[in-house]
Amino acid sequence: MDMATGAKEVVVVEAYEYEFDLENPFTSPADEPIASLLDAEGHHSPSVSAAASAARREAAGFISKVRYDGELDVHPRVAYLALNYVDRYLSKRQLACERNPWAPRLLAISCLTLAAKMQRAAAISAADIQRGEEFMFDEAKIQRMEQMVLNALEWRTRSVTPLAFLGFFLSACFPQPRHPALLDAIKARAVDLLLRVQPEVKMAEFSPSVAAAAALLAAAGEVAGAHLLGFEAGVAACPFVNSEKLRECGEVMAAACGVGPSWAAAATSAETPVTVLGHHRSASSESERTTTVGSAANSADAKRRCMGPPRQWG
Repeated sequence: MDMATGAKEVVVVEAYEYEFDLENPFTSPADEPIASLLDAEGHHSPSVSAAASAARREAAGFISKVRYDGELDVHPRVAYLALNYVDRYLSKRQLACERNPWAPRLLAISCLTLAAKMQRAAAISAADIQRGEEFMFDEAKIQRMEQMVLNALEWRTRSVTPLAFLGFFLSACFPQPRHPALLDAIKARAVDLLLRVQPEVKMAEFSPSVAAAAALLAAAGEVAGAHLLGFEAGVAACPFVNSEKLRECGEVMAAACGVGPSWAAAATSAETPVTVLGHHRSASSESERTTTVGSAANSADAKRRCMGPPRQWG
């Protein structure tokens, strides 16, 4: 349930009733799933200036420290959603860091506790995550900050992130045959990449849909290389995917996560013809020429799926 539907005077701790699935952010099935996601993603994306701010850097550092503290056992998706809340908050509000240098840490703690509630994860102990800090915030101050975050987010806590687009790209763009086990492996690797690359400031330059496509293509390059060209062609056929932004996002992921040798090669070569994400093709290779023909067919099929009736979008 989106918290915008609840009464704002209810205590924050009691305002969560259902688990929020980052891959399915809507409370009920949408008539046009991908159209609804595309319409919403702009409202949930952080601004570049917010992502580059000192406040964001400090908050992200604190969230990362908490996530990788083995004793706290904070779920990676809780940390992911928490940083998304930080980004969205800082895109609408400014923190007086010079006057209150502790403000970024308070924001990070509040976003972590909110994210844990939304994910129905084990409660995060404010005392535990502040262990070792020079001073600690009490529950009342954290809850006041939670309220400020909710107000800035207009109580829209069901964030539309790159994870929400994974199912669409796999169902609409991945070439046949689509073996469930293979798709699951690609998705799992893409999720891992998105969680790892989120702190990168440059990721704020890309829409959630582009980030999702880039992560899936990187994952497919590692897990299902034989299908990569067909998958690239399918993604390229989607009219809402900007190929230049997709390439740039792929380069950011390659630098941050060390994904796919074809990505690294594409980022440094301007002479070899490349596909959307820079996968090299050789005109002298008979196998490459055969694959390219198949990719064209996959592209046409994918374009029909991308532009077909909404109920086919998955």
